[in-house]
Amino acid sequence: MPDFDRIDLMNYAMYGNDFDPQWDEIRAFLKTNVSAQKELEEIKRTVPSPHVGKKRREPLATDPRDSNTSSGMNQDVRTPTGESSTKSWWQKILGD
Repeated sequence: MPDFDRIDLMNYAMYGNDFDPQWDEIRAFLKTNVSAQKELEEIKRTVPSPHVGKKRREPLATDPRDSNTSSGMNQDVRTPTGESSTKSWWQKILGD
């Protein structure tokens, strides 16, 4: 049976699971080595989970036209206009 180090235990704590056969050897090592079990528990306490701290990205600016919809879904309610003052962003950049 291979001997695993702290980095292997940290990888298992961060990314391992009980179902993936990729982690079978390290799970077997942990079952037979009490000091490795204690070290894994310490790592789990000190190292945050890879999913902790990730937040859903909030929209930066809300479109006032979106608040007019009663269903709450972001429906596009743009109406085509022939005004020359409303140019698309690329027309503004190119100067058209």
